[in-house]
Amino acid sequence: MFRLLLSAIVTVRLLTAFAVVQGQVDSICRDKCVILAVQDGRVRLVDQWLDRNLDLGKYAEAAQRFVPETEAPVNDLRSPRGWRVVTSVRIVHEGDNEGDVMAHIRFFGPDGKLRAMSDALFMILHTELGNLFGGNDEIFAVTSEEEHSYNDETAIWFLPDRGDPNLLLASSGDLGKVSGRARGETPGILFAHQTYDGANPDTKGFVEQFYEWDSKTKSLTLRSK
Repeated sequence: MFRLLLSAIVTVRLLTAFAVVQGQVDSICRDKCVILAVQDGRVRLVDQWLDRNLDLGKYAEAAQRFVPETEAPVNDLRSPRGWRVVTSVRIVHEGDNEGDVMAHIRFFGPDGKLRAMSDALFMILHTELGNLFGGNDEIFAVTSEEEHSYNDETAIWFLPDRGDPNLLLASSGDLGKVSGRARGETPGILFAHQTYDGANPDTKGFVEQFYEWDSKTKSLTLRSK
């Protein structure tokens, strides 16, 4: 009887400590919780460990059916040819990254089938989808970040008429100007590559790079100065 009473008391205390947050989508708790929630049309990260409540972006409600119920979509993009790219935020429940929050990207082909998936950092800064370099080639670009300085990542994908997306570029840094839409422009992308090695403060900085688009080989090549 005593054990049953003690168990009930512990259960009540745990439920009190891990009270459900309004709009909660998912959580992971150890003494305190990391909670993913949708509140007032925004996706939010409620981190009780660091006493913070972060806005991760507008909730893309129409895309919820494309992701698990424990994820919250923040981007729902469609290309002229019918590609659909859905980016959602999730809490990691397994492996060495358990408890981390990450973005997850799903690529749906013009036929509606899931063609590829990829991870990104949890804060999506900006995305672009369409004929970025002019012509008919469809490109998806995304830049994501964590809260620490010099921790941005950019990924650029080619979306073919048929088949799976092809990753063209994945690097630390920020997506810059995209060219090729206007007559006379060299098709490609200006990229601010981050030089920080993650340890030495002297390496912090940016190097401007230009990647030229080859419409024949469907590839990006770093152009030498």
